[in-house]
Amino acid sequence: MADQENGEQPELDLSDDKVVTKYKAAAEICNKAIAAVIEACKDGSKVVDACRVGDELIRKECANIFKGKQIEKGVAFPTCVSPNSIVGHFSPLADNTTTIKEGDLVKIDLGCQIDGFIATQAQTILVTSDPDATITGKAADLVEAARTAFNAAVRLIKPGNTTNWQ
Repeated sequence: MADQENGEQPELDLSDDKVVTKYKAAAEICNKAIAAVIEACKDGSKVVDACRVGDELIRKECANIFKGKQIEKGVAFPTCVSPNSIVGHFSPLADNTTTIKEGDLVKIDLGCQIDGFIATQAQTILVTSDPDATITGKAADLVEAARTAFNAAVRLIKPGNTTNWQ
């Protein structure tokens, strides 16, 4: 706990409605940004352009909230668009020419922060011109393996559990 007599700031947590408001605002911006990036992931589009869509939307939306307050806000985690065998966190330099193709399995990660309260989001999509297409074959196996691993990890999250890497 912070010692206010010594000038330390009180510890902020979810019992403070201002904290919850900032988390929710950041999460709403992430939702808009990831939807825009998904829309930008089309056959022939450049990865760098899809990343730019996410980062610019986050900056624009952050500029429109909490105006007049001296708080930091914006991109907390740069938009990453990682097609196929690129494992993750691919946020290329402006001159990169990597493109997205029909049938690519693309991982998208991004994050927004408002006053230090961060929301991140990730999604995996199949790039297809058919909105009703289903993922099949090795791509489907990969997505299901990732989902199974995620669900197993979530089941381990409980109050009092710690990581012990030793």
